[in-house]
Amino acid sequence: MIKELKNAYKIIQYGLSVKKQLGFALMFAAIGIAVELATKGAQPVGAFYIVLSGLFIYQMIISSDVSTLIQSSPYKKKIQCTYPLLAVIPWTYIAFTIIVVIHGVFANGADPKIHAEYGANIFLIGFLLFITMAYFGISYKYFILSTVLMCCSVPIPMMGINILAHRFESVFSNYAACAAAAYVLLTLGSILSWVLTRLLYKKDLSKLAFKGVLGKAD
Repeated sequence: MIKELKNAYKIIQYGLSVKKQLGFALMFAAIGIAVELATKGAQPVGAFYIVLSGLFIYQMIISSDVSTLIQSSPYKKKIQCTYPLLAVIPWTYIAFTIIVVIHGVFANGADPKIHAEYGANIFLIGFLLFITMAYFGISYKYFILSTVLMCCSVPIPMMGINILAHRFESVFSNYAACAAAAYVLLTLGSILSWVLTRLLYKKDLSKLAFKGVLGKAD
C-alpha cells in the first residue's frame, strides 16, 4: 500500500498545469481558513473549501493520463481508477477530522440552538463531500452531465438541512452523532467514486473536462 501511495504521488509530475492546480489548491485552502476564522465555524463553506483544496491532487493525477508516457504505461488503469482516490483520501480524512474537532470545540458549551447549528453544519459538510466524491467519479468522463447533476443535487438538500436545523434543532442536537454521520457520508462517497471510475474506465476521457477545468498543460 505504501509503495502504491508513493507511485500515486510520483504521477503528479506528469499532470496538466501542475503549478496552476497547486495555486488553486492553496487559494481554496486560504479562502477556507479565512472564512472559518471569520465565522468561527458557523458556516459550512469555509470547512468545505479547506477539504476541497486537497482534492486538486485528484485532478493532477488523472490529468496525467493525457501524457504519451502514461498512455503506454501498465499503470494506466490505476491512474484513472486507483491512484487519484488513494492519494486524496488520507488528506481528506485528516482535514475533515481537524474540522470536526475545531467545530466541536466551538459547539461545546454553546446554547442548544447554536450547538444544533454546528451539528447541522458538520453533517452538511459530510453531505457535500459525498456529492463531491461521487462527482469526481464521473466528471472526467461525462463532464457536462456530472456538473448538471451536481448543481441539481446540492441546493434542495442544503435547504432541507437548514430548515430542519432551524425548526427541529433536536435532530442535530448530538454533535458527535452528526459528525459520525458525516464520516459515513464521506466514506460512502469515496466508495461510490471508486465504483464509478471502474464502471466508466473504458469510456473516453472528456476533452471538455480538461479544457474547462485543467486548462492547457504547463
